[in-house]
Amino acid sequence: MGRVLADLTGDADAFAEALAERTARVFRPAGWPAGWPAGLPRAAELEAVLNGGLLRVPYVEMVQDGAVLAPERFCTVRTVAGRPEAGWADPGRIAALLAEGVTLLLPQLDQWYAPVRALAADLALGLGRRTEAFCFATAAGGRGLKVHRDDADVLVVQLAGEKEWTVHRPPADGHWQPGLVPAPGPVALHTVLAPGQALYVPRGAPHAATGRQGLSVHLSFTVREPGTGRLHAALGEHLAAAPLGTGLPERPLAEDELLAAAAEVLRRGRERLAALTPQDLLRLARGPLPDPDAPLPPRRSGD
Repeated sequence: MGRVLADLTGDADAFAEALAERTARVFRPAGWPAGWPAGLPRAAELEAVLNGGLLRVPYVEMVQDGAVLAPERFCTVRTVAGRPEAGWADPGRIAALLAEGVTLLLPQLDQWYAPVRALAADLALGLGRRTEAFCFATAAGGRGLKVHRDDADVLVVQLAGEKEWTVHRPPADGHWQPGLVPAPGPVALHTVLAPGQALYVPRGAPHAATGRQGLSVHLSFTVREPGTGRLHAALGEHLAAAPLGTGLPERPLAEDELLAAAAEVLRRGRERLAALTPQDLLRLARGPLPDPDAPLPPRRSGD
């Protein structure tokens, strides 16, 4: 399944089993922190990014009680090339809000932080599903989100501090919505993650996390799975990928010509659909996946 999943969990087969059974599970890889996986950022590296001056909305957010704060609360305005530009992360304001229990969120690290992009790509290729990365930082006692469901399977990797997690049982069928869950039901797992430990949260399972000791920093790899709407969209994309009217008159004039063209387009469409299996459609809906030839960061034994 790829060496990244083995590095992060210590047992890729056990993770695959938990994923298939949709069962929350904690993983404690041997050798941490000395064997820190290549590409996985340390808290100090993320702090350097935050202080580097280039981080701005929407790649930085702050969340309190499930609500995203207005950027003016944690960002500043700069003059760039003579123009005022808003939304630049202000490390001082962010530190003050963290101390008040507000959670710092760095969305989509896979889009702008190359080492994490490589990790997410390897996970996506190994699992056959789109994978994204989000980073959360929370002071002790802080909780950015109340009990909620995510429309993705989540692999949490604790980077610094400790975080207390409560995961409830996932939904029994497909009739559910992501978002806040006022009545989450029975608890499936309760744990405290320390640096180097990982947690699998099944798609749709209500969960919440609270900072436990020091500044808690964790990375969440969200593993996306299509819903019925995405399957429908993928079917349309498949039909649109190659024109069904190739070789037909572009602008038929008479109604009988229009009906003949319509009949031929339908015939070709049915033919193309007949060759498409449910497995093919699911694969199309799960993609597109990253380039399998993109290089991964080299392994390192420690710093």
